[in-house]
Amino acid sequence: MKLFKRLLSTIVLLALVACGGGGGNSGTSPFGPGSGTDPGTGGSTGTPTAADLVLVLSAPAIASSGSETVTATATALDANRNAVAGVPISIRVDSNAIATPSGTVSGSGGSLTAGIGIGSDSSLRTITVTATSGSLTRTASLLVQSGTTAAGQASLALALDKSSISSAAPATVTVTLRDARGALMAGQVISFAVVRGLAATNVATALTRSDGTAVAFLAPASSTGAGADEVTATVTVGGSTLTAVQGFTVQATNVAISSFTSAVANLGAYGQTSLTVGLSGASIGSPVQVTVSSSCVTAGKAALSPTKFGATTASVTLQYRDIGCGAIQASDVIQVVIDGSASAQTLSLPIASPAVSSMAFISSTPEQIFVKGSGFTEASLVVFEVRDANGSPIPNVSVALKLLTLTGGVTMEGGTADLVRASDAQGRVTLRVNSGTQPTPVRISATIVNTAISTVSSNLSVAVGLPSQLNFSMSQTTRNIEGYNIDGTANAYQIIAADRSGNPVPVGTSINFVTEGGQIEAIKQTQLAGGLARTSANFVSAEPRPADGRVTVTAYALGEESFIDLNGNNIYDGPGTADPLVPAGGEPFQDLGNIFKDRSANGKFDANVDEFIPLAINNSAACSATTTPLLALDPSIPTVGRNVGEPATCDSRWSGAGQVYVRRAVETVFSTSTARPLWGNLGGLDNATCRGSTVTLQVGPEASQIATFVAMGGDTWYGARTGQFSIIVADANVLRLNPMAAGTTVAANTPTNGMTVRLGGGSPVVNTTEATGAVVSYQFTDPLITAGTVFVTFTSPSGTGTTVAVPVDTLKPPGFSACVLP
Repeated sequence: MKLFKRLLSTIVLLALVACGGGGGNSGTSPFGPGSGTDPGTGGSTGTPTAADLVLVLSAPAIASSGSETVTATATALDANRNAVAGVPISIRVDSNAIATPSGTVSGSGGSLTAGIGIGSDSSLRTITVTATSGSLTRTASLLVQSGTTAAGQASLALALDKSSISSAAPATVTVTLRDARGALMAGQVISFAVVRGLAATNVATALTRSDGTAVAFLAPASSTGAGADEVTATVTVGGSTLTAVQGFTVQATNVAISSFTSAVANLGAYGQTSLTVGLSGASIGSPVQVTVSSSCVTAGKAALSPTKFGATTASVTLQYRDIGCGAIQASDVIQVVIDGSASAQTLSLPIASPAVSSMAFISSTPEQIFVKGSGFTEASLVVFEVRDANGSPIPNVSVALKLLTLTGGVTMEGGTADLVRASDAQGRVTLRVNSGTQPTPVRISATIVNTAISTVSSNLSVAVGLPSQLNFSMSQTTRNIEGYNIDGTANAYQIIAADRSGNPVPVGTSINFVTEGGQIEAIKQTQLAGGLARTSANFVSAEPRPADGRVTVTAYALGEESFIDLNGNNIYDGPGTADPLVPAGGEPFQDLGNIFKDRSANGKFDANVDEFIPLAINNSAACSATTTPLLALDPSIPTVGRNVGEPATCDSRWSGAGQVYVRRAVETVFSTSTARPLWGNLGGLDNATCRGSTVTLQVGPEASQIATFVAMGGDTWYGARTGQFSIIVADANVLRLNPMAAGTTVAANTPTNGMTVRLGGGSPVVNTTEATGAVVSYQFTDPLITAGTVFVTFTSPSGTGTTVAVPVDTLKPPGFSACVLP
C-alpha cells in the first residue's frame, strides 16, 4: 500500500481539486486517509456549518393527479466540497404544495431529503422548492404536469479509462448519474468499493458535480498482487438504490533494487557527486516509482536531485550535493526505496568537515546590565558563532574566551580566568557575564584554539541603574492653573531620572507621586523617549485646596544619595580610605532623611501641619552637613532633619545604593477665577484716600514675609496729560500674593472721547508662581478734556471676567500728596 500512496499522491491531489473531493471513511486505501471527517468541525463542540449547499430533485416534474411524490435532496458541503453531517437544513415549498422532510439536520452522508407532493391543489403550475442552511439558500423548480405519472427510473453508469492496472498505471473511475428523463444529476453521494480487495479507490465517497459525474482513482493494493476484480458504485435516488459494476485486471510489479553506489568514496566539504541506483526487472512495461532520502537532505544540509522519479531502465543516476552536512555529521546515510515494496538499500557517504573560516559575535542579551546590588538585571548572555567559508555554523570547535574588561569586578562565568568551550550543534558558544560595582563597557574576545581567527564582543555595558538624588529632576506643565474655584483643571508633572553617571535609569523604574491638594497618579514607570528615561503623572485640581492656593507635589523613587567621586573609582569611599585623593572623613555626600509633604514649600518640617511619607526607613541620626555647595539641599529636596530642631531621621553616612529614596518637590498655584488687581506704583494716588483700599498679603514661603498693597477699583489716578500706571495682576486669594492663571488675558479701553489708552504689556499671564505685572498708557488728545476713565479687564482661561474702572485726572486736588504706605 505504501507503493500506491507515493505513486499516486500527486495524481490524487489534482483529481480531488478537479472533482471536489470525496467524503466518508477512506478505509485502507493506498492513497492515505479519505475525507470522511469534516475539517470545519474538528475539535469543536459547536453546531457544524456548511460552506455550500446543493439542492437536487429526483424528477423535474410531478403529475397533477396527486398520486406520486418527488424527492428533494439538500446536501451540505464544506470548503473542500466534502459532505458535512449534522448541519441544520430546512426544505420548504410554495404554491400550496406539501414538503415532508426526513429530519432537521444532514445525515451521515451530508444530505437531508424531503418528499414533495402537490397537496390538494391539482392545478398545473410551477412549485419552487427552497433549501436553507444558515445564510445559504438554494432553489429548484418543480413543474406540475397533467396526467398520472411524471417520474421514472434514474440511471447510474460506471466507466474505467483502462481495463488493466498496475502500480505505475492506475485507472480513473468515472461515474455518471442521470434522472428518469436523462437529465444529469448533481449533488448526489456516490459510494465506491472493490469486491475482492485486489485494488482500492483513493476515496470511499464522492459527490456528483454539475455535469452529473463523480471521479475516483483505482490502484493495486500491493505491488505483488495480481488477478481480476470488480469496482462498484452505489447511489440512492428517490428512495431507490442504484449500483453500477465494472471489472478490471491487476498486474504485479516485480522490480527490485540491485545496487546503490556513489561515484566517490569520500565527499569533500561542499562537494558534489553522482549516485547510481541499479534496478532489476524495470522496463517500460513494468515502471516503478522510486524515492531517495537522507537525514542531511531532510535537515536542509544536503541536496538530492531528483528525490522521486519513475524508473523504466536498469539504472538511474542522481546528483548529491553537500551544503553543510559535513559540519554536523561525519557521513550521510542515504536510502533508496521502491514505493509500495520492501525493496530498499542504503549508502553511507563520508563527508569531510569544512575548515573554520571565521568567528562571529552574535549578541549580548540584554545589551545593558546594571551594577551589582542595584536590584536590576546584573547578568547578560554573550553568544559567538564559529563559521566556515560558506558562512555556515560549525559544531564541536574549541574556542578560547578572554574577559578584556576587569573594571569594578566584572566576571565571566563567575570568574575572570580565561575559558575554553566547544561550539554546540548550532556552532555557537554562549557564556554568562555578571556586572561588578562600576559602570563600564564590557568586551570579551573569542579565538579559535591554535589559530589566529578571533573576534571581540560589542554592545554590552554596565550602568549604575539607580537614580541619583542630583540626577532626579522634576518639572510641571503649568505652575499657575485655574484650580481654586474649578474642579478638574489639568496639569502634568514630569520626572527625568538618571544614575550618578547621567545615564538613563532602566525602563520600568517606579516613580511615586504624592500631593497635599488635588489628585495625582500614584505610580508611574519610566520609559525611554529618544533614548532618555522619563515619565509623566497626570493631575487635576480638586479638594483639598490649601487656603493660600499653593499646593506642593512631591515625587520619589528608590535610589542613592549623591556623592563627589574624588578619586574617580565610581564607588563611594568612606572615612579611613587609604587614598590621598579622599579626605579623612570620606568623600562628600548628601545625607537624606525622611520625606515629608512640605506645605509651606520652605524646606522646613513643621510638625503641626507637615506629614511624613511613611517609607519605613526608621533612621534616627542627625543629618550630616555637606561640605560642598554642589550637594546642598534646597526646598525642592524635602528632608526631615536638615534644619535645627527637626526630628533626626538620617543615618550620618552614605547609605548605599538602593537604601534611600531620592525625591523632588514643586509648588503649583491654584489661582482663583476672578482677579484682584493691585496698584503697581502709588505715585499717582492721593495719600489722603489710598489707605482705605489696602490689603496685606504673604509674599513668600515664610509666614513673616508679608507686604501691604493698594487694591485697584476705588482710587483716582492723578497724572499728566500723557502718562501711565502699572498694575500687579494678582488673583483674589486673601492670604497670599498669587498670580492669575497662566493664559489669563488683560485688556484696557476707555469710553472717554478725546482720550486714548494702550496696554503696554503683561498679557497673557505667563507660566509662573509669582504675580505678574501690566502697564497701561493713556493720553488726552483733546485739550479741553482733563479727566477720563480707563477700564481694565482680566479674563481667566475659563472665561471669567473681572473689570476695574480707573478714573484718571490731570488736575490734582488741593493738598495732594503721593500715597505712602506704612
